[in-house]
Amino acid sequence: NGVIVDDEPIHFLLFQEVLKEEGVELTRDVYYTKYLGMDDYDCLSHAIRDSGKGADETAVQKMIDKKNARYKEKVKANPPMVPGAVNLIQDLAKTHYLAIVSGALRNEIEFILDQTKLREAFSVILGAEDMQKGKPDPEGYEKAMLNLNRDVVASADMLLPSECLVLEDSIWGIQAATAAGMDCGVLTTSFKKEELPGAKFYLKDFEGVGGEDILKILNGGK
Repeated sequence: NGVIVDDEPIHFLLFQEVLKEEGVELTRDVYYTKYLGMDDYDCLSHAIRDSGKGADETAVQKMIDKKNARYKEKVKANPPMVPGAVNLIQDLAKTHYLAIVSGALRNEIEFILDQTKLREAFSVILGAEDMQKGKPDPEGYEKAMLNLNRDVVASADMLLPSECLVLEDSIWGIQAATAAGMDCGVLTTSFKKEELPGAKFYLKDFEGVGGEDILKILNGGK
């Protein structure tokens, strides 16, 4: 979200909808300041708790299911892809191992990838249900690297954190990548550059950016 598909505004509106049906108000400022880096369960449960209300795990899961169905309905006809993302992924997949680490549900991630015919480009996909701890914890990125090494990468070419590049759109993602010992480039789709310290480079989107361009930018050549 915010890196391949520019759907954070859709997620916010859907969180706002399902919470409002439970009598909880969610403003844009609060969502982007406090909850954007969280997975669906943590976002909804924290928002309910912070409002002074209570909701058990079953109630939160019903809200997640409702939001998930509405999300697929909204994006199925025309997924709002980050400009240039499809071409960049297709380019990078020729020469690099690609993985997704996201707080979104895995079925949402795979739905978008199937819609855009990008599923085969990724060797590892980790969604919210695949991790115990969300960003800024490094668990997701560490697990993605371990899974690549276990299932995909030849034993003679084992990946190290210093050989991995993370692309993110939030401060929580930058912190997770940094804690995992990985370089991080950032898209300013969700926040302004000055709100995202600690990245190696910043891009508005991927329009006109190929795999070699990313490596040049990372190495300070552009």
